[in-house]
Amino acid sequence: MNSNKKYFFIGIGGIGMSSIARYFMSLGNEVMGYDREESEIVEKLSNDGVKVLHTIDINLLSDYFKSTDVIVVYTSAISEENPYLKYFINNKNKVYKRSEILGEITENTFCIGIAGTHGKTTTAAILTHLFYRCEEDFQSFVGGILNGYETNFIYRSPNILELLNGRSPSRFSYSIVEADEYDRSFLQLKPNIGIITSIEKDHLDIYGDFKSLKESFQLFADKVSDFLSYTKSAKIFYSDEVKGFEGLSYSINSETDYYLKNISLKDNGYKFDLITPDNKFTNVEFNQIGTHNLLNALGAFSVAHYLGLDEDKLIEALADFKGVNRRMDVFRLGNKIVIDDYAHHPSEINVVLNSIKDRYKNMEVGVIFQPHLFSRTKDLLDDFAKVLSKFDEVYLLDIYPAREEPIEGINSNVLLEKIICKKKDIIKIESINQKIESIESDIIAVLGAGNVANSIQDLKKKYYEKSI
Repeated sequence: MNSNKKYFFIGIGGIGMSSIARYFMSLGNEVMGYDREESEIVEKLSNDGVKVLHTIDINLLSDYFKSTDVIVVYTSAISEENPYLKYFINNKNKVYKRSEILGEITENTFCIGIAGTHGKTTTAAILTHLFYRCEEDFQSFVGGILNGYETNFIYRSPNILELLNGRSPSRFSYSIVEADEYDRSFLQLKPNIGIITSIEKDHLDIYGDFKSLKESFQLFADKVSDFLSYTKSAKIFYSDEVKGFEGLSYSINSETDYYLKNISLKDNGYKFDLITPDNKFTNVEFNQIGTHNLLNALGAFSVAHYLGLDEDKLIEALADFKGVNRRMDVFRLGNKIVIDDYAHHPSEINVVLNSIKDRYKNMEVGVIFQPHLFSRTKDLLDDFAKVLSKFDEVYLLDIYPAREEPIEGINSNVLLEKIICKKKDIIKIESINQKIESIESDIIAVLGAGNVANSIQDLKKKYYEKSI
């Protein structure tokens, strides 16, 4: 992938797409894109010089970006009938799916692929921070904005230009990549080390059943292979919640290859002892709340430690990791606590609620939830109702469709009817800020993977004081 080329991204505002766009920008390429949504990600790209179109009109493309040398990247959420995509295909341009271009970018590097139905973004973010603090030669594509870095593409590599221009680097260059199971995208990667954080029922519109989903994860694990003559053999690292894989396991509940014990709460996180196959570290600190985040931190540490990164620096880096935007972001609004999180699967919602109750005892908890995808809501309707019924107040937004068309009989009202709690309602996204201010509960969780986050940004900036 040489520099001085032109790239057009269809769906550039997606978190995965925007990181690849930033990668090509960092090499001096010209980048343009289309996205139907206005968002903070799109705004940042625009501020950095990327022209982003929000209207489908081929006439908006200059002749310069209509030429056959433009390389096109599109996300799986884009329909094959998208006029921009059809135009470039008919124009004989090189066209790549996001997963395909990511596979090409990383195939000549030592690739660490992080898979899982949940937990992969935080794990990738922590591993990125560990590599950065250890001053390693790497590039990372993360599915979230890292606090303290304020971007989702991070690299530290004096040889990255040599590598991407086809010349052999003088050192290995690592790639840290989220391995997305949707549409079997992770099978486009050629990982040298893999992490599997979790496997739960999801994306059944693609897989049909859980058995097929798990088989796909096994195919991902089978793709892990040695890299040239690298001294460390290929490995799969997996949480002890995941069964049936060969490799190294990690746990915060039992004695596995890597595990924690003597875990205690701190004001901003946890203190614990960390045990590796050949060492023990005492009084280690991790300053993020939620035991799921603690498990993700251990998974990231396990890989970094296995690869021989400096142990002292790794321990220090765990303590100063600042988190990921919309992963247990905690704010204050007067005497209320507001928690903003990306959770959009029943298991993720349950983890968020348990983390809240572990940290804040005897407080009422309300939730504003935006269901994500009609198919997921249909497949997991009873699971959503069960976990949302654990909250004291529930307010649902309309289902965020993303790439999907509506499914008859599936909507937020159907879900609301199944929820049992003392106070529940359907609200419009335009009134979300007013609802946050009027909720009676001591703690309000704002959850979802759609555009719910965009709706509360102004309220955050105006009223919230960061407080973890």
